Amino acid sequence: MKQIIVYVDQGVDGASLKQLVKNLYQEVDLSQYLIRRMDAETLKTGDWEKETVLLIIPGGRDVYYHTALDGCGTDKIRQFVEAGGHYLGLCAGAYFASAGIEFERGGKMQVCAKRSLSFFPGTAIGPAYGPNKYSYESQQGVEAALISHQNESCFVYYNGGCFFDINDSFSHVKTLATYQHLENEPPAILSCQVQNGLAILSGVHIEFSSQFLSRQDEHIQRIYPYLCKDEKKRRQLFRDLLSQFSMNLSS
Repeated sequence: MKQIIVYVDQGVDGASLKQLVKNLYQEVDLSQYLIRRMDAETLKTGDWEKETVLLIIPGGRDVYYHTALDGCGTDKIRQFVEAGGHYLGLCAGAYFASAGIEFERGGKMQVCAKRSLSFFPGTAIGPAYGPNKYSYESQQGVEAALISHQNESCFVYYNGGCFFDINDSFSHVKTLATYQHLENEPPAILSCQVQNGLAILSGVHIEFSSQFLSRQDEHIQRIYPYLCKDEKKRRQLFRDLLSQFSMNLSS
């Protein structure tokens, strides 16, 4: 049986992981795929590539991903994708897969650095909704991000993610969705052709379903009506992106 690997190690956000796994179980054909969690050591040393159709790096803190995987880990990931594999980077997983990061530039949480995976050859800049809002300790920085995908608007969960500094020289990069509320409507989701494989990077949390959110949190309460209204659109967007990896989905 083919497998979908979800990266699980230091830096991965628990809420992002739970949302991702729940949505995968809901959307993919489970008779065709095993959903497998994998830590950094196994990713670097294990023989996982042949049976894997998709590697997902979820939301969390990119600096921990970089510390754990840079070198042997990122080399294996790149070789896997170049040979025809697929990569989905969500929020921190999108920062991690860009050539450069500018996060909270000038602030206490600043991360401005190069990254080796570089599926997107440009810079991932965030938080897209501005500095001094995001917090690792609370949901204070959450937004209902209005994005445009295939000429249709959809509210999706956002918390600290990036937009992508794209230019016309990136011929292998395609914008799949843009931020409608931000100046110049920068890219929110990209696809990057990587030799025989494909990487999709998302600055927004397309995997977050409103039905799995805790409405006890005041910050979630603020955005919940928008996310609930567009839940069907969000789910279809998530399925559309999985379909780009030629995956079999649930009916």
